[in-house]
Amino acid sequence: WDSKHGPCCTVEDFRIDLEGLPRSEWNKSAALVFAAEYLRRHRGHQGENLTLEYVSQAWLTHVMALRTRYKDKQRDDLDRKEHKARNRRRQRKHELYSRRLQTAYEYTEIKDRAVAIVESLGQDGMSSDESDHEGHRGEATYHILDKDWHSKQVTSWLRMLDSLHLRLRYNGKWQATAGAWPHFRMTSLRESKGSPVKGLPTDFYCRNWYGAQNTFVKEQLQAKNQSGTLAIPSQYAK
Repeated sequence: WDSKHGPCCTVEDFRIDLEGLPRSEWNKSAALVFAAEYLRRHRGHQGENLTLEYVSQAWLTHVMALRTRYKDKQRDDLDRKEHKARNRRRQRKHELYSRRLQTAYEYTEIKDRAVAIVESLGQDGMSSDESDHEGHRGEATYHILDKDWHSKQVTSWLRMLDSLHLRLRYNGKWQATAGAWPHFRMTSLRESKGSPVKGLPTDFYCRNWYGAQNTFVKEQLQAKNQSGTLAIPSQYAK
């Protein structure tokens, strides 16, 4: 809009700018449109001996209040959206933990080791995910948030349990069992911001990641000096 071509809007198509500054050129032009129409309608009324400048400035003050309410609502809507997205991520993480633990109990040959690994990691040790499709309808793809502190062996165990869960769902046949299917998760370069689980055996932690931590972090981590706890039985190794 170019002020040389006239007002930014008309009475019939009156618009204000709540995204920009309250006293932007657009809003000052709109204030003059409002003030002129206000005076036209109220001129001659008792106690309405007002000037164009006075009414336009009063309108701009009102615009400031409108903009504040508008911005507050935008923040509230964004906070609610982010809160719902966080809840959905926590729910998916809980379902992932429960599914892996249930699968671990189903395979006798690895049950004790698998259950111990999943329970040691706990829900916080599961990789969360996020989607660019959060809260929308249709099929979504979820990007795994990489836990850089996970060792390769831990990741191998968890992915093995995911594969075994699918085998259970098919029950050895082409006919799948009833129930909701796990959502589609794919690896990504996105990293998790969550803190590592404390008190795990040292081989649960990525060697390079652990070696890069300073003494204070290692003391807080309280890693157990154990190793050789994550070997996958040959019949399950890929």
